[in-house]
Amino acid sequence: MGGYAYAEHYADVAVPGTTVAGTDVAGMSRDEIVKAIEAKADAATVTITGDAEATASLTDLGTTINAEATADAAMSRGADVIDRFKALLGGADIEVVTASDDAVLEDYASGLVPEDQAKAKSASVVLNSDVNTFEVSASSEGVSVDTTDLAQAAARAASTLSPTTVDLAYVNTAPAVSDADAQAVADTANQWIAQDVTITNADGTEFYSADTATKASWVVVTENLDAAPTLSIDSEQVAEWVSTQAATANIEPVIGQRNVNSSGQVVATSVEAVAGQTVNNAETITTAITESLSSGEAYSGTFEMTTGEEQWEEREIADGAEDLAYQAAEGEKWIDINLSAKTVTSYEGATVVRGPVTIVDGAAATPTVTGTYHVYLQYETQTMRGQNADGTDYETENVPWISYFYEGYALHGAPWWSSWGFSASHGCLNMPVDEAKWIYDWAEIGTTVVSHY
Repeated sequence: MGGYAYAEHYADVAVPGTTVAGTDVAGMSRDEIVKAIEAKADAATVTITGDAEATASLTDLGTTINAEATADAAMSRGADVIDRFKALLGGADIEVVTASDDAVLEDYASGLVPEDQAKAKSASVVLNSDVNTFEVSASSEGVSVDTTDLAQAAARAASTLSPTTVDLAYVNTAPAVSDADAQAVADTANQWIAQDVTITNADGTEFYSADTATKASWVVVTENLDAAPTLSIDSEQVAEWVSTQAATANIEPVIGQRNVNSSGQVVATSVEAVAGQTVNNAETITTAITESLSSGEAYSGTFEMTTGEEQWEEREIADGAEDLAYQAAEGEKWIDINLSAKTVTSYEGATVVRGPVTIVDGAAATPTVTGTYHVYLQYETQTMRGQNADGTDYETENVPWISYFYEGYALHGAPWWSSWGFSASHGCLNMPVDEAKWIYDWAEIGTTVVSHY
C-alpha cells in the first residue's frame, strides 16, 4: 500500500533526488519546474570586469535557456512506475537545455568597445553604380573584445543558473576579412557581370540583351562575420527581366475580318487574322541564366512560343454588294460619294434608293476627303465658317440640311448653285436643297459614308 501511494504521489511531480543545476526540484510539477528555471535564468547574469565594465543578461549574450525542455528532462525520471522506484536508489542533476547565437554575442562584445576606440573593420564588397563595377571597401585594424571568454562565461551562467563574473581585456584585432580576400570576391562578381546574356526571339529577328547595370542588380553579396563575402544570383530579379523581354517577344492575336456572301463564300478580307504567340519557356531560361552566371559563363538562348489559333469575324453582305465601293449588309444604309462622277448615291445593301445625284465637290485647292466615314452630326440649318485656300476667312449663313461625316466635311444643301457636276466647294458636298433634305431625313447617326474616285 505504501509503495502504491508513493508511485501515485510522484505520477505528476518530479521524483526524489532530482535537481536542475544543483536546485532540488523533487515534488514539483512540470509547470513549477519551468517557473523555477525561468526565475533563476533571469538572475543568471554575467558581470564583466577589466577593460570593460558591464552586467549582461543571458539574452544580451545570445544565450537562451529552454525551460520547457529542461523541465521535460527532469520529469522523465518518473515517467513510469518502475522509474519512480529506481529514483529512490540515487539522485540525478538535470543539465540545463540551452542554445546560443554567435551573432548576438559578437554584436554585444562590439558594443563593449568605447566609441572613441577604433573597431576592427572587415573588408567588404560594394557595387559602384556609377561605373557598374564591384569594388572593395577597405578593411582596418582596431580594438575588440575576445568573445571566447565571454561565451564561456555565458555558458557557465546558463548551466549553473547562477550569476558569474568574467575579466575581459581589449586586444588589437586584425580584420576578419582582408582586402585581398574581398578583392577576390569583387573580381568574381565583375567577371560574372562581364558575361553576355542574350535571348533571341523564335524567328531570330530580335535580340534581347541584358546590360551591365541590369546584370549587376542580379548579383547578391552576402557579408559574413568571420569569412569573405559570398556571391549568388537573385533568380527572382532574373525572372523579372526575362518576363519583361518575353512580353516584348509575345505576338498579340489579331481577329481577322472578312466579308462573305449569302453562300458563305469570302468576297473580301478587310483585316488579316494573326495567330497569337506566347513565350512558353521563360522559367527554363531564367534557371539557365542563373546557373550560367553563377558559373561565370555567358548565356545565349531562344524563346520558344506557343501559337494559338487564328480567329475570324465574318460579316455577311448583300448579294451584289461585292462589286460596290462599300460591301454593305442586306438592308444596311450607306452613302456613296463618287468624286470622279461627281455624284452622291444612297443605298440600302446593294439596292439604290436615291440617286445618283449630281453634286459640287471640293475645288482643287480644297479637295473633298476620301475614305470610309460615318455620319456623326446633323443640323437643319447652320452658319458655316472656315478658311479659303488663300487663308482668308469665309462665312455662309443659313446653310440647310447638313450631315457631317468627317471633321468639317458634310453633305448639305447649296441654294447658291443653279448647276452641278463640277468642283468648287471648300471640301463639302454641295447638293440641291431637296436632295440634301432627303439625305438629312433618311440618314441616321452612324450611317456609313464612302468617298472615292
